[in-house]
Amino acid sequence: MRREVNTTLIGAFVAGAIGLVVVGIFALGEGNLFRKSDQYVLYFTGSVKGLSVGAPVQLKGIRIGEVVDINPIYDASDSTFINQVIFEVPETIVQITGSPPGSGPGKKLLTTDTTIDYMIDLGLRARLQLQSVLTGQLLVAFDFYPESPIRMMRFDDGLREYPTLPSEMEALAKTLDRIDLQVVAESIISAAKGIEALVNSPELHRAIAAVNDTVQQYGQLASHLDAHLSALTTEVETTLAAARRLMTTAEGQVVPMAEGVSETADAVKGAVVQLDERLEPLLGEAMRSVAAAQAAFGEAQDLLANLAQLTDGDAALIRRIDTTIGEYRKLAAAMATMAEYLSRHPEALLWGKKEVN
Repeated sequence: MRREVNTTLIGAFVAGAIGLVVVGIFALGEGNLFRKSDQYVLYFTGSVKGLSVGAPVQLKGIRIGEVVDINPIYDASDSTFINQVIFEVPETIVQITGSPPGSGPGKKLLTTDTTIDYMIDLGLRARLQLQSVLTGQLLVAFDFYPESPIRMMRFDDGLREYPTLPSEMEALAKTLDRIDLQVVAESIISAAKGIEALVNSPELHRAIAAVNDTVQQYGQLASHLDAHLSALTTEVETTLAAARRLMTTAEGQVVPMAEGVSETADAVKGAVVQLDERLEPLLGEAMRSVAAAQAAFGEAQDLLANLAQLTDGDAALIRRIDTTIGEYRKLAAAMATMAEYLSRHPEALLWGKKEVN
């Protein structure tokens, strides 16, 4: 008996197979199967050992594409090989905003020629970098080096070219190639010989011995100074203690002395005030007496003048009386002067009249 074919099972099997194929394509192609990509070219004059097809292409550490082809090119003009590296970048993976010079406003793709030229002018360069230390694999890294030159081959291969820079290892190798190792070695040998001669020279040994002697002498001097400074410190401390005691004693004596002087000054001041109060009426009476005496002397002199006219014969007696009256007048003037001075300086009765130098 003939068995019927299960078409549903066959259809499910075919659909599953197609699904697996699609998933595999996306997995192997990293989702780029239906994505439009642009190809660009790089030229390296150095070795690209470690760079393989499928190596990542990064922009400031972010993967933007991959290497799709590597070809050597022979330059017959100078008999050298140049390595051509072609890579792909999905068209919409990197975008920019704003309006670079020469482009219209709005959102532009990184793959436009105007934007690429603008970024190259800003210093966008490609160079090879180590991807793994263990495997030695390389990758293509884009970054900005504003001070670097623009180095491009400009071959007519139909691809847009980016400028490149030597890798760090290549730059180091070129630097080492420019170094004359023979001269460096000879300089090292000469320096070693000079050091050996200096170490073995008797002058160096004598200098070391002199330094040791000097250090020992300085040590002895320091010990001697330490001993003297200790004694000097003790003397200074003793002197300071004595000075403190003297100041304490002087302070105890100065305070009572100052109090006694203050009391004496107060007593003298009181005595002067009392003397002034007592002398003031006495001096007034003396001044009035002197004035009365001067008036009496004036009247006496007038009287004598009249007598002289009446008694011209007894002239000698008149002259003696006139002389006596003059002496009394001088005495009255001296008393007036003394009274005036005492009125201004009553303390003169206690201390006497001050001499003027």
